[in-house]
Amino acid sequence: MSNWVELIGCHKVTGTKCDFTSTNLNVFEKIRVRIRSEKGQETSPWHNITPFVPFQIAQIGPPEVQLEAEDKSIIINISPPGTINSSMWVTDIQRFTYSLVIWKNSSNIEKTRLTVYSRDKINDLTPETTYCLKVQARLPRKNGSYSPVFCITTTAEHKLPRPENVEVDAVNNNYVLKWNYPYENMNFKVQYLPGFYKRTPTDYSDKWKIISGCKNITSKHCDFSKDITTDGIYYLRVQASNGSITSFWSTEKKFDTLIKTSIAPPSIKVISSADSFSVYISASEESEKKLSQNYPLIYEVTYWENNSNIENKMRVKQKLLKVSDLQPLTTYCFKAKAFLQDNKSNKSSQFSNVQCSKMIPGKLAVSWIIVICIVFLMVLVLVFYCSKVLLKQVKHMFYPSWKTPSSMSERFSDQPLKNLLVASEEQTESCIIEETNIVMLEEIDQNGKSDIICSKQENQDSGNFSNEDETSSSKVTEEKLQLETMQ
Repeated sequence: MSNWVELIGCHKVTGTKCDFTSTNLNVFEKIRVRIRSEKGQETSPWHNITPFVPFQIAQIGPPEVQLEAEDKSIIINISPPGTINSSMWVTDIQRFTYSLVIWKNSSNIEKTRLTVYSRDKINDLTPETTYCLKVQARLPRKNGSYSPVFCITTTAEHKLPRPENVEVDAVNNNYVLKWNYPYENMNFKVQYLPGFYKRTPTDYSDKWKIISGCKNITSKHCDFSKDITTDGIYYLRVQASNGSITSFWSTEKKFDTLIKTSIAPPSIKVISSADSFSVYISASEESEKKLSQNYPLIYEVTYWENNSNIENKMRVKQKLLKVSDLQPLTTYCFKAKAFLQDNKSNKSSQFSNVQCSKMIPGKLAVSWIIVICIVFLMVLVLVFYCSKVLLKQVKHMFYPSWKTPSSMSERFSDQPLKNLLVASEEQTESCIIEETNIVMLEEIDQNGKSDIICSKQENQDSGNFSNEDETSSSKVTEEKLQLETMQ
């Protein structure tokens, strides 16, 4: 009982409530409170209140709001809820987000609900128009109460319009800001702000930095790659000027180096070796090498047969890949793209150009190919020879060649047919043959060939030739006998 401490600001109060904000209490620890009533010397028994942690039961009050008008914008400054001496939200100042509801005063209808930061600008408004708004502070799983309604009238349209359509083109670590402007021969300057300043409740208007190469430029684009040395969130804005007359700042463009930056496609080189391909992956630009230093890259290699639509994919970290177990003497095509490692958004580049190469077989495969070619040639020669012999036999069977007898060949070779006919005609004219006896004799030469010998015997009335006939007849008879004896 002696450990109870009197609560400053809540001693001898006459009302039914007390404010002990000034008490130096740890708002994150559980505390116990008791209360009793007193009248003179009489007191009531102590009443114990359920123990509580102040931070858990505390409600978020309305934030403080200050407004500043432009022709098409309203600049809003928001202070987090609580007092300067309160420690309730000290650890959550940068965690606060703010919900804003804005509408035209003439319509009195809530039109737009936005999420804003403690120092922000509401754009795309109408000049010389009254707008009303209210703001609510929020923490994760806890919403505060809305602020009172504030109204403000935008100014007349400025002499020089502000730059419009501010965009960022980012490839790897090359950042280019672009914008549109209706007039020519104007000067522009570009500023950037690191994104973490947007989370602070303090005034950061003096934290904007001019991009070194984009001060008083006449072009409508600006390369700010050299000024962004660290990765993160940045805000950019552009202002136009013509002499001493300047426009309002453009709408602030939020730029996240990780989300907005695109990855250029890698380049690949494919070299065929014995029974495999070596795929070399390299950065297509120097900027990609810088990107790979900040964010490790992985590569997806896709390959397929040239005459097939079936693709094979491999993801690797190294830039040298060996692909084996492929068909020899077959053309394969390769392409690759890069991914950011450990990137939840799964950001990737476009595919590289397709590279095709033919598989070169190894020494063993070449030997087998040579053997197969030799065997094929031998089989081809054998088939040709057999076909020729078979064709010759078929031709002989269906189309036989008839040879002239040797006796006729010799006779016709010794005396042409024309001379034979002429001689016959001459003999017919000079001789009269009354009777002719032809004796067929067969003569066998040493080679076993038989020749038919024709002998002609003539009988004439003249007695002058009778002895010659007999002699001839006797010679023929002797030759016949000799022939029979030989047989």
